[in-house]
Amino acid sequence: MIQKLRSIEFQYRLSRISHAEKQRILKRNGKNGELHIVYVMTHVGVSGGVKVIFEHANRLRQLGAKVTIVTHYIKPEWFPIEADYIQVPFGLELAKGIPDCDLIVATYWDHIQPCVETGIAPVVYFEQGDFHLFDYQSMNQTLKQFIGKQFELPPFIYTVSRSAAELINSIYGREAKVFPNAIDESIFTVEGPKEMGERPYILMMGGESASFKGITYIVDAYEKLKDDFGLDLYWITPEAPSEKMKKRVTKYFVSPSQQTIASLYRGASAYVSGSTYESFSLPPLEAMACGCPVVTTDNKGVLEYAEHQVNALICRMKDSEDMVDKIKELLSSPGLKEKLIENGLETANRYNWTAIMEKILDFYQEAASYQVQPKNHLSDWEIQICQEDCLNHEDFIRFEKFLLSTNADLVKVPVIYQADKIPVIARWETAAVRRDCWDGMVETCFCPVYPSNQFQLYNMKGYQSFLLKQFEQALEEFTELQNKGDEKEQAVFGRWVILTLMRLQRKEEAKRRLKELMDQHPYNADLYKLNQLLEGQQKDAYPINILGDAANYPEFFYKVDSEGIKGVNR
Repeated sequence: MIQKLRSIEFQYRLSRISHAEKQRILKRNGKNGELHIVYVMTHVGVSGGVKVIFEHANRLRQLGAKVTIVTHYIKPEWFPIEADYIQVPFGLELAKGIPDCDLIVATYWDHIQPCVETGIAPVVYFEQGDFHLFDYQSMNQTLKQFIGKQFELPPFIYTVSRSAAELINSIYGREAKVFPNAIDESIFTVEGPKEMGERPYILMMGGESASFKGITYIVDAYEKLKDDFGLDLYWITPEAPSEKMKKRVTKYFVSPSQQTIASLYRGASAYVSGSTYESFSLPPLEAMACGCPVVTTDNKGVLEYAEHQVNALICRMKDSEDMVDKIKELLSSPGLKEKLIENGLETANRYNWTAIMEKILDFYQEAASYQVQPKNHLSDWEIQICQEDCLNHEDFIRFEKFLLSTNADLVKVPVIYQADKIPVIARWETAAVRRDCWDGMVETCFCPVYPSNQFQLYNMKGYQSFLLKQFEQALEEFTELQNKGDEKEQAVFGRWVILTLMRLQRKEEAKRRLKELMDQHPYNADLYKLNQLLEGQQKDAYPINILGDAANYPEFFYKVDSEGIKGVNR
C-alpha cells in the first residue's frame, strides 16, 4: 500500500513539472524571536538518513529553535523525537501540511517543488545522497530532467560529505555546503549492555529492498565462513524480511530502538557494511564508537572517515569473496582487531553533534534572514474567508502567503461541517478567486475553516433530505448524484448512500455497496471508517492510520482516525 501511495504522489508531482519556478528571495531586516524550522520528510523508517534528520530536529530544539517534522507517516517509536510532529494524509500533497515558519528543509528531491510552491518561507534542500548522485547514468531521461529541475529551485543546498558535494556540482551544477554527520555519544559508546548470543555473531544493517545496501553480498560471505568460525549473522532491518531471507540469517531485528542497536554493536565480533554507495555512512561510525571492529566496502561515503588497516578493513564493492577474506583476516588476528577498535574510537570522537549542529544552526539563521519574494498582491484576490474563520488562526498567515505565490486563479480550502450522528465532514470550497485573470487553474490550501452558514447543507440536494431524516428520499437523491458524478464524486455520494442505508437499517445492502466502493477506491480512508461503523468495532484502524483523511476527494471525513473536532457549531 505504501509504495503504491508514494507512486501516486510522485506521478502527480511529475505532472506538475511545467509549473516549477526557482524560488525568489529577498533579504529582510532581521528575524526576531524563536527560529521556526520545518523538516519535510519522505519517510520515517529506520535508516541512517532518517536518524540524522531526527538528530538535527532534537538538537536544534536544544539550541533554542522551534522544530516541526512534516510527513505522511505515523510518529515512529524507534527514535525519541522531541520536535513537533505533523502527519499529513496521503491524499494531500505533503507540503500542504507545512505550518507557517521561518525556514523549510526539504529532505528529498521529489518534494522540493511543492515546498517552494507553498510560498511560506525560504527552502533549503538537505541532500544525503541516493541513486540520483551515485547511479545517475542508469536513470531514464524523464527522471534526469525532473530531478535536474528540482535542483534548480531551492536557493540553498547542503550535504553531508565532500564527495556528495562534488557530485551535486558536477551533475546538477549547484554548489552545496558540507556539514558531516555525527553520532549520539550518549547512546553509541563502549559503556552499556552488550547483546550476548549463543555463538559469536557478525552484524549487518539495511533493508532487503534497498539493493545498494549490499545485503545479499554480506549473506553470501557469511555462508562461506560461518562453519569455519562458528558464526551467527544478526540483521537490523527497517522492514519485515522475506521468508527466504529469514532462513539465511540467525536473528533479525525490525526497527529496533537506538539502545538495542548500540547493544548489538557492542556484542558483535564485527559490523559488516556492503553498501555500493553512501554519502556519509553512519552505521560503521556508530559501530566504531561502540568498540566494534568494522569491515566495509570502499564506497565513497565511508571513505570520508574509514582507512584500510587503520580503523577498518575495506573490501571491494559487490565482491563477496573479498569480503570473506577481510572478515577472516579480522577474526584471525586479535592484534589487528584491537588496533581497529582503538583507532575506530578515536575516529568516532571526531564527529561530535554539538559542534556540527551549531554550524548548521548558523547556516539556517542565515537562510532564514531572507523572505520569499511575492509574485502576487493580496489585492489581486477576492478573498472569502478571514482569520476568525480558521480552526487554527495561524493558518490564515499560511493561506495569505500561498495567495502571494501561487499561479492558480481559484483557491479552495476545507470547510468543516458537523451533522448529527455522523463523523465530522470537510468539503473543499472556494476561499479566494483572482480578480482580473482567469485561466481556470484551481489549487487547494489546507487551511480548515468554519462554515459561514452551518445550515448550508440543508440547501443541497440529498443532504437536505438526510438531515431532515427523510431517508428514503435521501437515498434516491444520493443514488442519482452518484450515478451522475465523476469518479471522485461517485465515491463521495456513494458514501452518503451507505450512510443512508445504515439509517434505514438495510445493513446487508450497505455492506455490499461498501465492498464495491472499496474495490474501486482502495485508498479512501472514509470507506474504512464506514466499515468500522458497520462492523461496530475498530478492526480497520491500521489502514486508516496509514492513509489519514481522504483529502483528495471533494468531501471527506475530517480527522477520520479520531472523534473529529469540538466546537464546530460556533
